[in-house]
Formats: sequence, structure tokens, C-alpha cells
Amino acid sequence: MKLIENVDKTSTKYKQYIMKKGALIKIVTFLVMIVAGAFISLMIPLRPEESVTEKRKLSSFPQFSVGDFLDGTYFSGIDTWFSDTFPGRDGLITCNEFMTGLYGVRKNVIHGEVVKGDDIPDSDIDESEFGYLDNIVSERATETEETEEEINYAYDNSITVNPEDIGNSVDSDGTSAGSSAKAGESLGSVYVVGDSAYNYYSFSKSVSNQYVDIVNGLAETLKDKATVYDMIIPTSIDITLDDATRNSINSSNQKKAILYMYSKMNKNIGKCYIYDLMRSHRDEYIYFRTDHHWTALGAYYAYTAFMAQLGKSAYSLDSFKERDMGAFVGSYYTQTRVSSLNNNPDKLVAYEPFSTNALKMINNEYDFIDYNIITDVSKWNNTSKYSTFIGGDNAYAQINNPNISDGSSVLVIKESFGNAMVPFLVENFENVYVVDYRYYKNTISELVDEMNIENVVFVNNISITSTQDRIEELKNICK
Repeated sequence: MKLIENVDKTSTKYKQYIMKKGALIKIVTFLVMIVAGAFISLMIPLRPEESVTEKRKLSSFPQFSVGDFLDGTYFSGIDTWFSDTFPGRDGLITCNEFMTGLYGVRKNVIHGEVVKGDDIPDSDIDESEFGYLDNIVSERATETEETEEEINYAYDNSITVNPEDIGNSVDSDGTSAGSSAKAGESLGSVYVVGDSAYNYYSFSKSVSNQYVDIVNGLAETLKDKATVYDMIIPTSIDITLDDATRNSINSSNQKKAILYMYSKMNKNIGKCYIYDLMRSHRDEYIYFRTDHHWTALGAYYAYTAFMAQLGKSAYSLDSFKERDMGAFVGSYYTQTRVSSLNNNPDKLVAYEPFSTNALKMINNEYDFIDYNIITDVSKWNNTSKYSTFIGGDNAYAQINNPNISDGSSVLVIKESFGNAMVPFLVENFENVYVVDYRYYKNTISELVDEMNIENVVFVNNISITSTQDRIEELKNICK
């Protein structure tokens, strides 16, 4: 003690001693962290197989083969597996997002590319030709008899269609007159404004024409067997985004694109036009803010339009059992990792049919299983809750309503948007069949023949009509 007390703490020698001691502590601490990190990273049982926040399966350890070993692919696969499945990966990503968010307000930056859509050819039809929308009934039905007035959804398809550059703006409904565009951020194909996000839409004439050909072809194949209907669902960017902001960005006019495609469809196809119906409810919670889907309420309004087109009465929303599944953070957040979306989650509400909650489905492993029409996902991870509707995206499902015995039936050809609408259809048909064209392996004509289906409806959001991969998948089953 005396030796320490007698040391001159102001001397250069003492200061060098303290500096060396501090450096040694830092070196030891750093080495301990390196060794601990290496030990944890090598603990295979701790490695995750799926990322909850990114909603994807992580890379698996590569299988050994002599060829892959010799060309280096095997070792590259190990590197990918090692980095992709690091223990605590989701937590580290979340921590990084939090730290990045501390940088402050980000400026408008384009990440990736927003493709300019093709010019949308002009057509002489408009929404007034879809008169069945005026007949929408939302009171609870006591019968499913057709209305006395026949609903005429056919129109003259002999018009001349000329290309016209209409730009990217939508027609304003006057609700945002005088308002200025809000500042937003484009992240690839997603546009983020505050706590809400939207998908850009780029019209493709060639892909849209292929979609029309598929619908026309199936209607011809099923002639004298089943009536074919088509519902092209607009996405939120043209419905709920305020007009001033919407017209300041590069996204094709969905209304005109839908009318163009309907003008090319044959007269024997029922065109279930819902664009203006959705716009009339734009101030309601009909689309999620953090996810690209519509809500159950939005799907309900579309259901009422489809029932009106068929001459049936739609059941009122309060006829169904409301199920609150709690907070939901969807695809826009998992794609962009924008903290304002995660900090302001959506609320997911589902509506369970009152006649039955049972369905049978073929999952993506092609096992035939019993499941629920509406599943309680309130305890699930916040990013997975859209799977409450008909068990998520599966190849095939069928639902029988035990309270109806009139032989009525409908087949829904859909991607994930259709999931939220199916539960409402259960109360108007004895049998509801559902096919996800991305996973189904058989053909629609075979299914219609086998089940004696009388109505077939395409229920898809507009983006698939400009996506070649989705069109190829649709072609494979619409035979």
C-alpha cells in the first residue's frame, strides 16, 4: 500500500502504466467476445430455420456432392447457411433497424426501380355499364332466390380500342381538393407515407392481354357447363391514398386498366367491376396500411357486389361472427423494414360464417386435411396473422354449408386476396371450392366436371395482370 501511495500519479511513467493496463483490458474483452461469438455461431442447435420478421425459410446446410465440392459450390453454400442462420438473427436485424432509425428523418430516396407502365389503350366503356352495382343488397337474406329483375352485365365489345397516353393520375373525387402531396419514400416497388405503405402498379398491355385471353379461353372451355366471372381487385394506392399524393407519383391508372381488360373480355363473362365501389368506401378501413391485402371489410364489400351480380342477396356484416385477432404487421414492413410501419401495426378482424367454420383442404405438401375457415391467430406472430383466412395460401379447399341443399356451387380461382372473401361466400352456396393457381396441379375443367360446379369466379388483385410469372401459373390450370 505504501508503495502505491508513494507513486507520483502525475508522472509520465504512471500514465503509461495506466494506458497499458486499459489497453490490456480492452484486448482481453475483445478476445472474450470473439471467442464467445465463435462458440455461439458454431452451436448448430441454436440456429434458426425460419425468419419470423422476414417471413421466409432460411438457408439450409448444403448436401455434399463431389461435383459441388470440386467447383466450390459446396463451400459457398456453407457460407450462405452460416451467415443466414446466425443465432439471434431476427433480434440483431431489429436492433439494427432501431439504431438506423436514430439517424433522424430520411429524405425521399429511390431504392431499386419503379417501372413506367405501358400506355393504357382507350375504351368506350365506363363503370355505368355495370348496372348491377346499383342493386347491391346488404341486408341479411332469409332466402337466396334470384331477384325479379335480371341483371344485365353484358355490353357491346365491338368497339375500336385506340392507344392513348393517359399519364398516371387518377380522377379526384374532390375529398382532397386543395391538398398538397405528402412527402413519402419509394423503396423498390413500395411507396411509404408516414405509417402507411402502397404498391406501385405498372400496366403491361401484353401481360394484360394474356390475362384476358386466359379468362376468355376458360369461359369457352366451360361453355354450357359453368358461368365464368372475373373480379379484378384494385390495390390501395388508387383507393385509399389521397389524390394529391397519388397523382404526384409514377403509378398506372388502375381504373382505366380494369375497364380496358373488361372491354376485351367476351360477352358471356360476368365482369364484377368494384373499383368505384371501393372508392366510395375509401375512408373506411378496407385496406391494411402495413400489408398489401385488403381487410375483411374490403372483401365484404366486394362480396356484396358479386352477390348482386348473381341476383342473390348478400348477408349483412353483423350476421357473421366478428373475430378480433389483434395487432398485425404485414408484407410492406417485412419488405421494407421501415420502423414507422412496425410501430403502428394494423388491426386484423375476421368474420366467421354462422353456418359452419369447417373446411377440407390440400396443403402445399398435398396432404388432404381438415381445417378452419377462420382460425384463431390472435396468439400468432404479428407478421403471420393474414393466415386466419381459410388457412392461408393452399392448393385447394372445399367447404360445404350444411344448411343449404339446393346444389348451388362456386369455384374461386385466386391468389391471397381471395382468401378474405371466401368466408362470406359460404352463406350463399351449398358448396364453395377454392383453387390457388400458384400451387394447384390439376386443371379447372377437370374440377368443374368432377364437382359439377355451376359458377367460376377469378378473384385476383390487379398486380397479377402485369406479372408474367403469375400469368404462366394461371395458364397452366385454366384448361
